[in-house]
Amino acid sequence: MPCMFPLREEPESFLETAPWIFRSELELDVSAETCFQILLDDNAWSIWHPEVTNIQWQTPKPVQKGSVRTVLYKDWLSYLLLGGPITMEEKYDTFDGGGATKKFAVSFTAISRPSFMVYKACREEFKVEECSGGCKFTRTVAIDPAFLPRYVFGCLTYNTLKNTFTKKCPGRFEKAVLERRIPI
Repeated sequence: MPCMFPLREEPESFLETAPWIFRSELELDVSAETCFQILLDDNAWSIWHPEVTNIQWQTPKPVQKGSVRTVLYKDWLSYLLLGGPITMEEKYDTFDGGGATKKFAVSFTAISRPSFMVYKACREEFKVEECSGGCKFTRTVAIDPAFLPRYVFGCLTYNTLKNTFTKKCPGRFEKAVLERRIPI
């Protein structure tokens, strides 16, 4: 594993107060349980979020509150601005797979580039709710960008992340579910 630099952990309220917040919502013709299982399937990520190219668990499964994993993130922006992919460590702060609403949230605890180059803090929430005819899937990504992505490359970084998290990923997820390319 590469050298990792710590990130600031944030409370759940960061999902509403972060400087950069990206939210997407999808209504899908599958059950909330099916959608939630897709989100927990490491192999499915390569279909709907191909920027995540490798997932390694640091704690044993099943996933639960406190679980930790590292993800390797590759996109053109990480190569352009950082010279290559980024490894990020995520800790599951919330995990609730029961009931009509299922959700998990992760805090990014460390990153493979000095934090001044990438993020000071990052948190994500994945929420799936039962609704008539299927489910509603909401993903929220909250970021406190560091100096370089915020002030030097601000417009480029913000718009690239916004496009990835609010258009590309939701579109690929919905298409993969509709075309049954993700085992459900």
